[in-house]
Amino acid sequence: MYWVNSAQIGVSRHAHDAADEGENGQQAHGWTRANAALLALALTISLLQFFVAPLIWPMGAWSALALVCLCAATTPLHWGLMHESIHGNLFRNPAANRRAGRVLGNFLCLSWDVMRFGHLLHHSNNRHEFDRPEAVARGCSRWAAAPGYYIKLLGGHALISAVSSIGLALPARVVSQLVPKAEPMHTTALRAFANKERQARIRGDLCVTALLVALAAVCWGAHWPVFVCTIGARFLMLSLLDNAPHYGTAIDSGTYARNTSLPRWAHWLVMGHNFHGIHHAATGLKWQELGAVHARTGERFEGSWTAMVLRQFRGPVYLD
Repeated sequence: MYWVNSAQIGVSRHAHDAADEGENGQQAHGWTRANAALLALALTISLLQFFVAPLIWPMGAWSALALVCLCAATTPLHWGLMHESIHGNLFRNPAANRRAGRVLGNFLCLSWDVMRFGHLLHHSNNRHEFDRPEAVARGCSRWAAAPGYYIKLLGGHALISAVSSIGLALPARVVSQLVPKAEPMHTTALRAFANKERQARIRGDLCVTALLVALAAVCWGAHWPVFVCTIGARFLMLSLLDNAPHYGTAIDSGTYARNTSLPRWAHWLVMGHNFHGIHHAATGLKWQELGAVHARTGERFEGSWTAMVLRQFRGPVYLD
């Protein structure tokens, strides 16, 4: 296990922003243009998934399978762009970050505000009670924990995230009853979702998502099960990616997360997800910077990205 901290990286968000305005400004603008191109690609695939494919493709078994595989394969990119927007790293303009992230979330059937809350809580309280799905308490059986664990791993986590938006859009007095009582989730969530403007945005996300799904159902017609499978493929990949860099790590691991190897050509497809340890140590870094920063630390990779994802199929484990 290797630990990388912000002192090793030697980068602060303020220094990073200053570099954007100085000699590295041209490079920063290049990264922004690259993000815009990737955003266009992700949204094009989403439009294909929701509306265009059933109108232009003869929908046989092979074409349906191809579309489902395309949606699954590009979900790390889609989520990666949304993740960059959550950290304010997608575009230099904060409003553009939020707008792009919200649209990306709508096509994943997820609320940007809900996902932002959960993700930032993950950073501030890594491995909290709801952030270690593989953990089995002492005295409990791994076999008994396995069904729930694999349901979450194989799409359930993303489904819970999607459905939770409905609950969090309800009146505040109802939300207070729905939020888990365990800390730090309870107090933080009540404070966050008591905000009327945030609740209004979540309700807006739900309305937009419902409209998109309804229009997709009209476009897909009798082939609607194919569309459902594309959503299922997205949820499967989201759930597989969520805890992969942390699977099996100690409950008290602080900001630690794994850095794993991946061919350079594939870095854009996962938006630097293989450098998750570097990201946790310095969340202000853009995804394009993570590889170079990891190289400067001199730390070795902890296996491959693919092995990291597949390792989760070992099932629930004892962590203490």
